[in-house]
Amino acid sequence: MHNCNFRGHSLIAILALCLLTLMAMGAGPAGAAGPDVTVFTLSGTQNYGTAGGIRGYAVGTTSCNVGDAPLNWCDNTSGCGLGTTGSDHPVIAQNMFRLKAGRFDQIGASWLKHGFVSTNDSTAGCGSGSCSSPPLGGNQLGVGCTDPYGAGLNGSRPLGRKSEVNATTGAYPFPPTGGGTLTTVWNQRVAVAESDMIAASNPGALYYVEGHYIAPDDAAAGNALNNASYSQVLVAPTTFNLTMTGGTIRQKAAIEVWPLVDPSVELFNVDTPTVPVQRFHVARKVTEVTPGLLWHYEYAVHNMNSDRSSDRLTIDFFGNTTFTDIGFHDVDAHSNEPYDTADWPGTTTANSIQWQAPEFAAAPQNANAIRWSTLYNFWFDANRPPGQIARHALKMFKAGDPAELEFVTGTEPVTFANGFED
Repeated sequence: MHNCNFRGHSLIAILALCLLTLMAMGAGPAGAAGPDVTVFTLSGTQNYGTAGGIRGYAVGTTSCNVGDAPLNWCDNTSGCGLGTTGSDHPVIAQNMFRLKAGRFDQIGASWLKHGFVSTNDSTAGCGSGSCSSPPLGGNQLGVGCTDPYGAGLNGSRPLGRKSEVNATTGAYPFPPTGGGTLTTVWNQRVAVAESDMIAASNPGALYYVEGHYIAPDDAAAGNALNNASYSQVLVAPTTFNLTMTGGTIRQKAAIEVWPLVDPSVELFNVDTPTVPVQRFHVARKVTEVTPGLLWHYEYAVHNMNSDRSSDRLTIDFFGNTTFTDIGFHDVDAHSNEPYDTADWPGTTTANSIQWQAPEFAAAPQNANAIRWSTLYNFWFDANRPPGQIARHALKMFKAGDPAELEFVTGTEPVTFANGFED
């Protein structure tokens, strides 16, 4: 993983950007300052059946507080003591991903389970393995304590809208407004097209599920960057049941498995220079198709916790470039989330390729930006190698500073008299 790749900047700028990145890395595996909720175990999945070729799933999650202070778990509108409110509890997102033919894409996403009580269990491997009972009992997750939410519980409806949650601060209205469709078995749950899982049409594909917690006091403590964990799953050929395999990879977003499976993949943390940090993961795989003549580029952009989101990816090359085989894939909002689902068109200039979310006239704030806990894919062929890329930029969707995030910038190659480039 690349945390400090800022080519083309001065030494002072590089040091400053690296310092910001190191600060943004957040909590280590244990002992973080303040409350720090993590996904300790993905405990299983539930298959709710299919409707219209789409299957509904839920993923069980067991949380662990690896911080040094209790985490609030209050869902009472009048509060639970110590200044808490009904909005002082975690919300839980569940996702599904596929790695197929050199592309890592998201094929399913859920609405949110709102946490409502903590059991405060002692579990080996969570902190010291001994739970410190918190002052508010079940209205907090104590230091070193775990709390299990089975797949059936995380799939129990109604769930809450992701669009109501500011993932950077953890703020959301409570009770959630609801209003989502409940007419089919996959509504609000992890909705996955069966065509994305049929073995015959997805040869060699690998599948992963992810649980992701957002909590206000965790975010305020700067501990929101380790709140997702993932596990590989096996898909049964006829029932489409999902079976966990290989254990839970803790405190890592699912996209972080791609470079582990394929060492040619580069993974970059693209962070805002703000507090709290807003993080995007950007993964890139480049394949030389025709030696010296043609390269295939695969990008995956994952929004970890950015409320500002992103609605444009730009890649600039040094010099004129021919672009072909341009593509895009996203995971659609569903069950009456307000977000537009229009695909991003890819456009080119002489030396640049860009994808941007279409305008959504009915509600501009609900355009199809890369929202938190979602991943979008971009791909193309080009007649220039990655060393001739001048810069990458993610435009931020919501207003603020900075307006865009530049990453993996290059220094223009030197052209020698013989026509070769450095």
